Amino acid sequence: MIEDPKKFLDEFQGAMGRFFKANKESMKAFGNLNETALQSGALDRKTKTLMCLAIGIANGSEYCITARAARAAEAGATREELLETASVGLLMGGSLSIGPILMVFMDTINMLFPEVSDK
Repeated sequence: MIEDPKKFLDEFQGAMGRFFKANKESMKAFGNLNETALQSGALDRKTKTLMCLAIGIANGSEYCITARAARAAEAGATREELLETASVGLLMGGSLSIGPILMVFMDTINMLFPEVSDK
């Protein structure tokens, strides 16, 4: 389980950079897909990133939860929007989304919004 979301995000960025150097074409393709899928259109980038977060919670991906919550906050999502998104992810993921996944999410949003931390 991810214990320190900030440290994880820093380490994740480093790993992505190293993998990019080793496999440029695959990472370029993935990066292009990510940017294309998240471009504002009928839905804005923030909404699409919140969707990614809900799917990450539903699928139990600690990595997606931490990274997509941070990206959503960067795109302007509020703590309240993140909490509502988590509710949708928990709804779709069922009982498998509760427990460690909810802990990772709460630790992440408390890192992103420390002024209203629940700790």
